Amino acid sequence: MKKKRVGLLAIILAAIAAGFRFGAWFSVIAIAAVFAAWGAFRLYRKAVAHRSIEELRPYFERYNVEKLKADAQARDTGRPFKFVVMGDTRNVYEVGKIVFSQVATEDAAVILNTGDLVRKGTAREYLNCHLPLLELTNPAPMFCVPGNHDRGARNNFAAYNAIYGSERFAFDFGPCTFVGVNNGKRARMESDDVAYLEEHLSKSTAQYKFAVLHIPPAFFEQTFVIVRSHRGFTKWADEMHEVFKQYGVNEVFMGHIHGYASTVIDGVRYTLTAGGGAPLSKRLPKENRAFNYVVVHVGNDGLRREVVQYINGEWVRREE
Repeated sequence: MKKKRVGLLAIILAAIAAGFRFGAWFSVIAIAAVFAAWGAFRLYRKAVAHRSIEELRPYFERYNVEKLKADAQARDTGRPFKFVVMGDTRNVYEVGKIVFSQVATEDAAVILNTGDLVRKGTAREYLNCHLPLLELTNPAPMFCVPGNHDRGARNNFAAYNAIYGSERFAFDFGPCTFVGVNNGKRARMESDDVAYLEEHLSKSTAQYKFAVLHIPPAFFEQTFVIVRSHRGFTKWADEMHEVFKQYGVNEVFMGHIHGYASTVIDGVRYTLTAGGGAPLSKRLPKENRAFNYVVVHVGNDGLRREVVQYINGEWVRREE
């Protein structure tokens, strides 16, 4: 249960307990006041949700998806290259700086981000906690899919879209096709997301294909979590997997559960790389709880991938 819901439940239980001393009507009035205050707070959040959005407008010219595609195309030399995948920084800015600074040393051609860029999706958070981190990895273009924490108070990803302009992307770089969709919505994956993936993967003639989303499918999550409850999505998950199989996707990158995990299912590698700074998840085995990112080397002799993890204050690399 989320912390704010736990707090709300605690207040309600306290009001009920007070009712035994002051009478049932006291409990009823107290609980009604709690819900009224909670509703007023939610309305206030929605009312001010678009404050500071205008301050994001100048960044659209620099970071909108079409501009990022053009920047990527300009960096495509036809020679071997590498790309980095990372995600889930949220508002943990100091740790995020450590991760982004290390990613910057990779000299990647492009960077993919699996989402949850900020904590509540507000414009102020993007200004204070996300955009400054992009300065660390420039000039490499960073293609982001939004996560569930990027929705904003109105659940419309307004601040995210003010910067990036689209919740999806598809582009080619060298022998690779990259496709990303937003499944951080309340509905998670939807039919038009699967259609978008199929559209771009089916027409791709690239040698290698990669997909990016935020929330993992439940069938992948079940291979690595150490608790019974699951956070992965199920609706449209099988249809998505069939698309990945049919069109030969090499690897699917995801976030949401903070840490690292990877496995191959029906020839498709699914990789969780959600170690960009947000608190590490106890749903993962201890050895997978580390801030991390993935480096994929694309060479004349194929693909080579490395996992880079921050362990005991040092960056440790291993090939997989």
